Amino acid sequence: MKIYHKKNFTFGLFALFLAALNLVLNLQQGFNWKDGALIALLCLLGAASLIRSLSQKYSHTDKVEELDERNRLVKLKSRSQAYYISQFVFLSGEIALCAWGKINDSEPCIYLGLGLMLAFFISLITDFFTWTYYDEYT
Repeated sequence: MKIYHKKNFTFGLFALFLAALNLVLNLQQGFNWKDGALIALLCLLGAASLIRSLSQKYSHTDKVEELDERNRLVKLKSRSQAYYISQFVFLSGEIALCAWGKINDSEPCIYLGLGLMLAFFISLITDFFTWTYYDEYT
């Protein structure tokens, strides 16, 4: 048995591990149908990924799809747009929570706003460092 696509293989093992862990925890705490659906979905995804990683034909198809230029461009654009949307949400949430906390004299709202400000600041710093790295080396 040869592994042709290691990324799919590790994802399959991880999904099966999560399913087994969830099953053990649910058997200890009482079984719920929602958790049963999650366990079934994790088992299906894990098994499918393992099968695809062990098949040479399916692994080749998956690798071609990963390296396709259009798929890479779409992935790059979607990540970039998600990054800018998250920055907007952090900034607007920070302003709204800090203002709400100041108006209602609620310290927890102000602290949540400061936490979002920290997340926004970290995203700005990472944006700056990645920009300087890619400007320098590409």
